[in-house]
Amino acid sequence: MNPEARNRWREAEADHRDPVTTFYWTGNQHLMATTSRRSHGCETTDALLQGSDNKFTWQSDIDVFNVDTNDADIHGAMQICCQCYGYSNSDSATCRNVGRGHQYCCGGDNSMFDACMGKFNQWGDDSRAQIAQKVKQSTATWKIVNSHYSPYNHYAEHNMKKWFDALRGSGVHIWLNGHTHGEKHDYSSSLGIHFIENGAGGGIQKESASGIPSYAAPFVQNKWTYGSNEYGFMSLQASKAWVKLQYHTADRSWQFGENFQSTKIGGVETKHCWYIPSDGGEGRRC
Repeated sequence: MNPEARNRWREAEADHRDPVTTFYWTGNQHLMATTSRRSHGCETTDALLQGSDNKFTWQSDIDVFNVDTNDADIHGAMQICCQCYGYSNSDSATCRNVGRGHQYCCGGDNSMFDACMGKFNQWGDDSRAQIAQKVKQSTATWKIVNSHYSPYNHYAEHNMKKWFDALRGSGVHIWLNGHTHGEKHDYSSSLGIHFIENGAGGGIQKESASGIPSYAAPFVQNKWTYGSNEYGFMSLQASKAWVKLQYHTADRSWQFGENFQSTKIGGVETKHCWYIPSDGGEGRRC
């Protein structure tokens, strides 16, 4: 180990030898000990067992509910059911405007299309029913819904209301979705839910984040939207009282080339940071 690295290691070790109350480490060796640096045995069997149980009450737990939202009105069930690319020989320009009754939508077979749409509507209804039931049964500190689509950006008004009815009073804290290749953070005070769009992680062309449809504006307010000219991702860190939401992207020290070999790797910049409270409130900036 070179002298510089050795000094950095010693400094880090000095910091991390502090008692567990500083929370430098998660689940470190002091979990069942006191703040004293002196080792000692357990006083009683009950004390030993209680120390083991404490790990379940000294940390926050999270339930993530993965829901099917393929009955979405925007780029959802209709496009899936039409199977336009299969009937049009991959004519993408025509497929943008194909719907029920078109020769490229199930080959013009409306009964086939309706049966398929019925299946997706059934799955959507089941997702909403299960959310209303399962989230209320959860005893987790944090309850998060994970979905491909947004319940308002990708649904028409009448179907948005179905989701809002299922979510209202459920205890959900955060809704995470992608589909749109952008990043944003919205909040609904009437629902007590933070809605996170996290779709600009790369691998496909980035785009502007979703706006808020006029019919959703009375219920949802935007807290932050990314600049749309970059890739990035959201991260969540949880305690019992707060979830720390952050958006991370490449900092200005990166130099991008035509390929990986000609790219100079830089650092990470955090452009959005928000504390989400466990009581369903608006929270605040970090």
